[in-house]
Amino acid sequence: MYAISGQLFFGTMTHFVEQFDVPNDPGQIVIDFSRSHVWDMSAVTAISKVVAKYRDADKFVLITGLNEESKQLVDRLGITVPAGH
Repeated sequence: MYAISGQLFFGTMTHFVEQFDVPNDPGQIVIDFSRSHVWDMSAVTAISKVVAKYRDADKFVLITGLNEESKQLVDRLGITVPAGH
């Protein structure tokens, strides 16, 4: 499980994407955003990139803990990520 903390926005996205170890992670991972906030389209795009990398490796990603404002941003931008709450 990856527990994300802090603010996610255009300035933090490179660091965010680099934190994941797709080849060595198990077939199912959880990314928990309970201690984080997604601020902009760059952040949503970075989340989508990470999910796509796992999907390309035939791995499943569960996104949990998005606060309501972050979830609305993800939904509004039309980028679909699996969500559990």
